Amino acid sequence: MQEGASQERSQQQGKRSPVVLGIGAAVVASAVTLVIMMSNPSPVATPDQAVSSSTKVCQLMQRRLLVSTTKGNGTVRFRASGWLSPPFTLSTQPQVVIFPLLRPDTTPVEEVISVEGNATDVVVTSEVTDLHRVFDVAGPYTLTLTWAPRKSC
Repeated sequence: MQEGASQERSQQQGKRSPVVLGIGAAVVASAVTLVIMMSNPSPVATPDQAVSSSTKVCQLMQRRLLVSTTKGNGTVRFRASGWLSPPFTLSTQPQVVIFPLLRPDTTPVEEVISVEGNATDVVVTSEVTDLHRVFDVAGPYTLTLTWAPRKSC
């Protein structure tokens, strides 16, 4: 009977030892991290670094259009530069069409866009220019746009 009790105690002690070892390892790792952090202070920012981190980085904007309808309906797709958009089921709520190319950096770029599908009173507008065109589509409709340079700053 004593033999069974001593076996049970050693099994319980064996179960505790991984927990004790884990806690001990965590304490040692915390102490090492604390010593390293205290012995290597983080570098102080120089005035040049402060200026460069506050400078805005301007990026070219994506080519985007808004498409909707005044009172009609239908579905259209846009094709430009070898890219074909997913179909847009038109409503009076404008939907964003995002083209894969960015707007130009310095010089305006003319692009021929094909609007394909079957829809009436299609409205194409822009969020950043005064573009506003209304047309019907029965098959392909060619739209020539000039993308003005725009940056996000």
